[in-house]
Amino acid sequence: MGKADYLALGTWNAQCSMCGSKYKASELKRYWTGTYRCTACWEPRHPQDFVRGVQDVQTVPWSQPDNWVLAPGAPDLAASATAGIAIAGVAIAGYNIVMPQNPPN
Repeated sequence: MGKADYLALGTWNAQCSMCGSKYKASELKRYWTGTYRCTACWEPRHPQDFVRGVQDVQTVPWSQPDNWVLAPGAPDLAASATAGIAIAGVAIAGYNIVMPQNPPN
């Protein structure tokens, strides 16, 4: 007969999940993994298990879109503005194809 082999109303025999010794169920303590352990085998959960990471936001605080549009009257085929390379009549040498939408004053 073991030390837990006695009558105690409202409890029953159970084993410690760590050491395997027999105890009354009321003497065992629930471990954080869901199993039950005796007081000698029970230990608190490590505080490092509760640490949560800090989100590393790598975006810029604010940004604005590029305000570059085609110049008024410029053709959509903006392949080149160099004479002799572009399609005749489409590109004009020295003509800027893109310009800021809101030019500085």
